[in-house]
Amino acid sequence: MTSGNFVTGLHGLVRPSGRKFRHLDATSVAPQLLSLPPMRLSTKSRGLTCFVSCVVAAAVAAGCVAPKKRVIAKKGAATPAVAAPMTGELPPATDKITKITAFTAYVPRESEVPGVVGKLGRYRVAAGQNLLDIAREGGLGFRELRDANPKIDEWEPKAGVELTLPTRRILPRPNRYEGLVINIPEFRLYLFPLDTKLGEREPIMTWPVGIGAEYAQSPVTAFHVKSKDEKPVWVVPDSIYRKMEDPKRVVPPGPDNPLGDYRIRLDFDLYAIHGTNDPWTVGRLTTHGCVRLYPEDIEYLYPIVDRGYPGEFVYQPVKIGERKGRVFVEVHQDVYQMFQDLQAHARTVVAQAKLDERVDPDRLFLAVKQQLGIPIDVTRESAHTGAPSAAGDDQVAAGE
Repeated sequence: MTSGNFVTGLHGLVRPSGRKFRHLDATSVAPQLLSLPPMRLSTKSRGLTCFVSCVVAAAVAAGCVAPKKRVIAKKGAATPAVAAPMTGELPPATDKITKITAFTAYVPRESEVPGVVGKLGRYRVAAGQNLLDIAREGGLGFRELRDANPKIDEWEPKAGVELTLPTRRILPRPNRYEGLVINIPEFRLYLFPLDTKLGEREPIMTWPVGIGAEYAQSPVTAFHVKSKDEKPVWVVPDSIYRKMEDPKRVVPPGPDNPLGDYRIRLDFDLYAIHGTNDPWTVGRLTTHGCVRLYPEDIEYLYPIVDRGYPGEFVYQPVKIGERKGRVFVEVHQDVYQMFQDLQAHARTVVAQAKLDERVDPDRLFLAVKQQLGIPIDVTRESAHTGAPSAAGDDQVAAGE
């Protein structure tokens, strides 16, 4: 349901004063489709790797960041062979990264399947670059870049290595396509117009986010914006204060404040959507349940929302979509282990979409096993009709 064109700017999407989404101006659509490849974190030396660890440890001490869970492979464990995923034709790698934060997409009716938005990209790593910096420059989170490139050294990628940029995605399925939608396993926030009409193309924006750690999970619930504040003061909750190495009851605005420069409070508990003083924690399990964005992204989002703005946390590690008569599935890690069997859950998602007869079970199995976080073609060839989907082609916008 998607391929399309990128827009050269976002000025037609949001008023500078930021109260409401406006529809894209058709004259701003460019004929080319840009894209970005996700990358893994790289460092030039073991010393820098140590420095990164120290930075994260300091963030943990600050109270808003959770330590990364280490996974240790068992000795003698065999590494299974990985088949090539059906991602479609990839463009040639380039030396340019284009940040993509906005697109127009067909919003499906209840009985329809979402489209596949955007196009994968390829990027050639330059000397001295690391995955964290590449992810930020491309408007991507660390994990989505890492997951899309499972064979790349996430700490020290070699100069010249080519990365896949995960700039193609399937829309989540919230209860209402309205306001803020955070898909937890995807580590991504979507912004839909307040007057979204099902069955029509709408301007949509999206950003990577950091979410709650396994022991402090972000909730799956609907919400409204309660208030917002610039240069927030962080009053440290007791549960966090007790774990801080250098306990502080109050953290003033500034470089030591993990909330960053902007905070959007939600109407339940102490949850908020806010910035960060540590951009490397975006796209990871790094908070005590709040949602954090890159500083430049929260600065853009902050004036758009206001008190009463609606939103919803959803938990959808498996998303299914359609484009030009072919079926795609996008699979992310079940980060909170909500499903006993992700393979069985994927089959349920396919069945609920009434696409059983059109999906190749072997391709579906492989997509769930690999969990690349990008749309994978799982069409059963004998069932492919070649008929275009109702959504047609969507348009994707380049960021600032």
